[in-house]
Amino acid sequence: MSIIIEPIPCFETNYVWLIYDEVYKNAVVVDPGDAKSVLQVLEEKQLSLKTILITHFHNDHIGGIGELKSTFQCEVVAPEKEAAHIPDVDRFLHEGDYVSLGNIGKAQVLETPGHTLGSICYYLSDLKVVFTGDTLFSLGCGRLFEGSPAMMYHSLNRLATLPDETMVYCAHEYTLDNGRFATSVLPNYQPLKNRLEQVKQLRQNHLPTLPVSLGEEKKTNPFLLAKNVTEFTDYRKAKDHFA
Repeated sequence: MSIIIEPIPCFETNYVWLIYDEVYKNAVVVDPGDAKSVLQVLEEKQLSLKTILITHFHNDHIGGIGELKSTFQCEVVAPEKEAAHIPDVDRFLHEGDYVSLGNIGKAQVLETPGHTLGSICYYLSDLKVVFTGDTLFSLGCGRLFEGSPAMMYHSLNRLATLPDETMVYCAHEYTLDNGRFATSVLPNYQPLKNRLEQVKQLRQNHLPTLPVSLGEEKKTNPFLLAKNVTEFTDYRKAKDHFA
């Protein structure tokens, strides 16, 4: 069976990730901030939405839940620590839980606080993919809206323990901007230069820069290369003020 993972762009930079099997036409979406764009793609591909995976409560990740659920009566799963902020959830998740996705497989829940206190990621070991929401971006990481630098540093290092061949699917097309900052702190670092050149070519051709292998991120992402919490904190503060 062939499992397909595709981005559904919405808003200015968001990707809703669509996962589906070509045989049974069952689908899963991750962080559907907008229902209209998702419904259009599901209709075009004649897919039946079975599960919605939510990484955190920000509206650009949850805004489409209600309409999608009313259309498909699908299961909605979300982080338990953000239960007060997310509507229409069938099952709340915490560290160590697994979510069955039918023919697609199962997703392991990793608690990764930092961007928000309850942020989670979904790791599908059989497919060798991880959906990181706004925790880990390509060449960057999420802003610390609620968590501390130490929290995010720990969460990123937790993700870095996954196998290098794991493909990272994050929720925003930020890679080019992140690369500009990354080269400001690692100006003569050849692996980063190589990655940024690849990113520029993809964007010039209007293609996503994602997914990217975790191994590539561990070589080129300054937030994964930070030696300790202090260095991570310095990078995060610098990125927050980077023009």
